[in-house]
Amino acid sequence: MFEEDTLTTTIEALDYINKYGAVTLFPIRNHNFPSLYRATKGNRQQKFDNAWKWADRLGESKQVHYGKLVRKQVTLVSLEMFPYFYAVYNKTPLNEDAKRIRNHIKTHGPTSTSDLRKNLAFAGKENKQRCLNVIEQLQMSFTIAIVGREKPPRMTHVYDLMERWMPKQLVETARKIDTNTAKRKIVEKLLENQVIVDSSGAKVFLGKLFF
Repeated sequence: MFEEDTLTTTIEALDYINKYGAVTLFPIRNHNFPSLYRATKGNRQQKFDNAWKWADRLGESKQVHYGKLVRKQVTLVSLEMFPYFYAVYNKTPLNEDAKRIRNHIKTHGPTSTSDLRKNLAFAGKENKQRCLNVIEQLQMSFTIAIVGREKPPRMTHVYDLMERWMPKQLVETARKIDTNTAKRKIVEKLLENQVIVDSSGAKVFLGKLFF
């Protein structure tokens, strides 16, 4: 079982992420996976506030990769494991909407969800979920990363291109890793921390969560 109600500082949160290699911000229903919220000490509101605060702080300082991944949930990936996840997911094909958003961010720099909707014809309730789905696809393909938030009251996430945001050497290392090696490293990390109990079940487990 993973740690629960133990983390009290940003440093402890970083150590927790580094230990497991990848943790979700909140628990995943019906799946045994490490969660920053669950590991954070305090009552429900304290856990919620601190988990979000630490995720934002660690992502903005580039001490972890911050974006949606596992079961389409916000996931924090350690810098050690980042190259392996990147090597697997960055090859995911993008649809036309995703390419439009990627190109807009490439040209205009870090951009919030609100501004993407306003500037790329995603305005209106009927287009909100479509835009969010595309942003999700871009995160899960390691094309963009969460790099901050807008100022209140909007507070939506701000995104930048992964290749521009994360340390250049880290991205270059990731591009040299083949997919099979990357998957093997991810499985080894999951086994090491007992996220999965044996390699025979890894393919089924990872098929549900990752691959």
